[in-house]
Amino acid sequence: MEEYDYSKEVQLESWPELRPKKKPLSKDKSFKSLDNSALIAEIRQASKNEQDLTLQVIELIAEINRRKTFLKLGFSSLFDFVTKDLGYEPSSAMRRIQAARAISEMPELREKIADKSLSLSVVSQGQNFLNKKASDSGKKISIAEKTELFKKLENKSTREAEKELFKLAPELCLKSKEQEKVLSENLTELRFVIDTETKQKIDELKLWMSHQNPDMTQAQFFKVMVEKLHGQFANKKSVQDKSVQDKSLQGKSVQNKSAREKSNYSKSTDASQVEQDASTAGAEPLSEDSKENSKEKPNPVASEKYPQNKPGPRRSRYISASVKKLVWQRDQGCCQFVDRNSQKKCESRYQIQLDHIVPFRHLGDSSQENLRLLCGKHNRDRD
Repeated sequence: MEEYDYSKEVQLESWPELRPKKKPLSKDKSFKSLDNSALIAEIRQASKNEQDLTLQVIELIAEINRRKTFLKLGFSSLFDFVTKDLGYEPSSAMRRIQAARAISEMPELREKIADKSLSLSVVSQGQNFLNKKASDSGKKISIAEKTELFKKLENKSTREAEKELFKLAPELCLKSKEQEKVLSENLTELRFVIDTETKQKIDELKLWMSHQNPDMTQAQFFKVMVEKLHGQFANKKSVQDKSVQDKSLQGKSVQNKSAREKSNYSKSTDASQVEQDASTAGAEPLSEDSKENSKEKPNPVASEKYPQNKPGPRRSRYISASVKKLVWQRDQGCCQFVDRNSQKKCESRYQIQLDHIVPFRHLGDSSQENLRLLCGKHNRDRD
């Protein structure tokens, strides 16, 4: 009979990590062990939990939008925050943002989303339609009109809701077809709708340029037109900047010239006045040394009666073209707002504005060191 080897037990007691570990059952195996009824119940519960969490995310986005908290974190828009910080895809982010804005105005939509009578896609479609309508008409849409629209979209699929909105205003639905999709690092797909008149003009322009490129595609035509317009705008801007700079230098030279002429005139007037007074009193005309002494030593009685209050330099909000150019080059045309905690810089290029770091009302000057670039939202959000 073979003897039992106790050395193995000693090793297991001394080194517990040598014990064989039991592999935990994966969720796939646990799901595989469920019967059909339990499996259906499990997925229904998971779906409800997911929908509850989605609704909670929408409510949180709505509150963040109300407080504008994303600006404090260095994001120029709510969309940037949801996509870059929360990690949502652009389409998913836009659906949640549109739903958040909708329930902020109409809290009753929350229950409609909760009971699935309105999906996120349909709410996003309706909100986008209302935004287009308000922008096109230039009038604010009333809450009653918005509520009526969402009632028509209840219990409809995305396709059915699209048909319903097209019946109400076909031209707005066509405008909402504009899309931008990033295909790669160097390629972006643009999709938009144009009217017949614009299409005819494009065809005429392509015919006129056919000697350069007989088979010009829409993308090539778009690139040529953009480069031409961009070049014209850049040249116009450089000419304007140079004109402003020349006017500034010309104005400074005129001011310096007038100041010198005024100073020379004042000196000659003082000397002639003293000489005239002396001749009137029957005295001899003043010598050159006497004239110099009379200029250096003003009448103390006159000084006491009419004190010389020298005003300080006049402050102005004017920023020269050269300073604007230096600030723009230094900040690379980007918003310079930085979150103090995460050190995240906004870097938005939308609606860039010059901002005084020390405000002008607090005696901040318009020097290069006291200026920076901010996007419109961060500039308006300054404390």
